[in-house]
Amino acid sequence: MIRILILILLAVSSIAVADEVYRWVDKDGQIHYSDRPHEGAEMVTLPEAQTFSMPASQPTQRTTDKQDDSQKAEPYSSVAITSPTSDEALWGTDGKVKVSVSVQPQLHRGHRLMVYLDNKAVARLTGNQRDTELTEVFRGEHTLRTEVLDSTGSVVAKSNSVPFTVKQTSIQNQNNPNIPTPGPR
Repeated sequence: MIRILILILLAVSSIAVADEVYRWVDKDGQIHYSDRPHEGAEMVTLPEAQTFSMPASQPTQRTTDKQDDSQKAEPYSSVAITSPTSDEALWGTDGKVKVSVSVQPQLHRGHRLMVYLDNKAVARLTGNQRDTELTEVFRGEHTLRTEVLDSTGSVVAKSNSVPFTVKQTSIQNQNNPNIPTPGPR
């Protein structure tokens, strides 16, 4: 079976490259094709071989869904730090501060929020995430702010800075009611 298939393929490929093709029927009624004339053969005109040429490609400017969404989306009307509040004093935090951010309208697809503590990027919020907990925020005055970044990292909106203070009770303060008094000796 494979031999017959190979012979057919060879015959067809030789027909495709031949300039002239002849067809004849033998005494048993078998039809034959050849590139050489045979007694009683008729010349067959073959149609031109079908070909395909790829059209020259034109450079196209591709945009992602994220870019399309941000270009179509309405601008942010409000970006704010909602917790801690402005000038809030936080006591006994053990260096941890919970931060909440509000964005109106909702954060667009492909955009993210960067939270800055004392002008240093400390958290990245994506999707529906609006809260985070910062660690190692020690005693003293600090500022928080946030920026909305698009898919390319460009700032598209930002909040006002929110000042706050972390206070810690000192064990050196003898008037501190939280320090246990020594018992009788």
